[in-house]
Amino acid sequence: MMSEPKRLHPTAVILNLCHTIIQTIKNIILPFFFVYIVNSNHTVRFYGAIALGVLFIWLVAASIIKWRRFTYRIEDDEFRIEEGLFVTKKRYISIDRIQTMNTSAGLVQQIFKLVKLQIETAGGGKEAEAVLSAISVEEAERIKEAVFKKKAQRREELDEERLEAEEELDPSVEVQEHYRMNAKELLMAASTSGGIGVIISAVFALISQLDEVLPMDWLFDKFSFLQHASIGIYAVLIFIGLFIAWIFSIAGMMFRYANFQIIKKEQELVISRGIIEKHQVTIPLRKIQAIKIKENIIRQLFGFVTVSIVSAGGGDREKEEGALTILFPMIHKKKLPHMLRTFTPEYTLEENCRRLPRRALKRYLFRSVIFSLFLIIPLCIFFQPWGYLSVILLPIELLFGYLAYKEAAWTINGDRLQLTSRFIGRTTAIVLKKRMQVCKFSQSYFQKKGRLYTISTSVKSSSHMEELTVRDVGEEDAAFILKWYSYEKADG
Repeated sequence: MMSEPKRLHPTAVILNLCHTIIQTIKNIILPFFFVYIVNSNHTVRFYGAIALGVLFIWLVAASIIKWRRFTYRIEDDEFRIEEGLFVTKKRYISIDRIQTMNTSAGLVQQIFKLVKLQIETAGGGKEAEAVLSAISVEEAERIKEAVFKKKAQRREELDEERLEAEEELDPSVEVQEHYRMNAKELLMAASTSGGIGVIISAVFALISQLDEVLPMDWLFDKFSFLQHASIGIYAVLIFIGLFIAWIFSIAGMMFRYANFQIIKKEQELVISRGIIEKHQVTIPLRKIQAIKIKENIIRQLFGFVTVSIVSAGGGDREKEEGALTILFPMIHKKKLPHMLRTFTPEYTLEENCRRLPRRALKRYLFRSVIFSLFLIIPLCIFFQPWGYLSVILLPIELLFGYLAYKEAAWTINGDRLQLTSRFIGRTTAIVLKKRMQVCKFSQSYFQKKGRLYTISTSVKSSSHMEELTVRDVGEEDAAFILKWYSYEKADG
């Protein structure tokens, strides 16, 4: 029975211990290196070893106690958790507040055929409200089913909530639509991602940290011959380094999005991915606030896009994604209209959009170069003749400024607003009027002279407000959008 207190699988002891050890290592790594590498006193090392042994025994004991004292159950329309190392803490989560329950499986969970269940609530912030780190797949399904049955019973008691009851996930619902990312899309997503910058940043961060605790002079001595190398040698080495970083980036993305698939069950999307660490998230369609379609320069040349969901609940809570959940990591733009109609029928892509007036072009060109001029002018004055090379930036930035003007657009179809803008890559956002928290129209002094406005709208995500903007829309278009939002919204 779900009302009886239950414990996590004993594997949770291992997970707790690993997590605690990692956190402890971060705190004692500098003292450790000081005692065992810098310091040569054997007595200090001996007592340091004893201290480490005692610390390890304490961490093991604390992990076991934490596992023993952690229980969960469903009782009186609440999900109840009791935990605490020395002081018992009780947490009661109302079933009505539970929005989604997502499962994932890291390497340890997969070895023991377990999953981690994250319970997320309305307004729960970035972290899940409750986490069951090690339970069986069958237990996770029983918890989900019990929660959804409780929610259904509650809605049956309240007549005004019956409509939402029909939208709740039912584990027995048959799959209506299914999509799996193919190998070509996976390879394109991996090879054109921005992960190379993350890899390079991580390498430099690691080197800077090691340099503080370990002498790196021997490494620099090994490569001292490069001080007299030619520019060609440096170019080759830089190319090799970037190529290796690119390969690592590809490998990371392929592991991350391997086995990516979407299953549509009535009014819910179930998104799963991963090999080493498997993730699964469930997103109710009624929680979708907007759809964002992104194209970087390389992907745009090949006709591929990445599609994300801005969700008010559930979703993937990874730090790098923030409030966004990837709907399609990579899909060809020709397939996109059909796929959106299939999986998110309220958020369809419009091809015929209204562009900006011609008078907005000079503002886009001016904005594209104004900040660079403050860099280029000093370089040309004080660093002659090499400073003149910085002038090359101007035509490149003017080109991007022109593209930003050319591709900025908006369109309205019924109660749906679509905005397109570009900085380096192109972003298209689709939002419903009922999901717009606010619609803002701003006008600077220079925009007023050009009879232009900046339009922006905000939608609520699980952690913050997501803002969607298009600059320098004509005043007649801005008036039309304002009328559409204000008057028709009031009527609705």
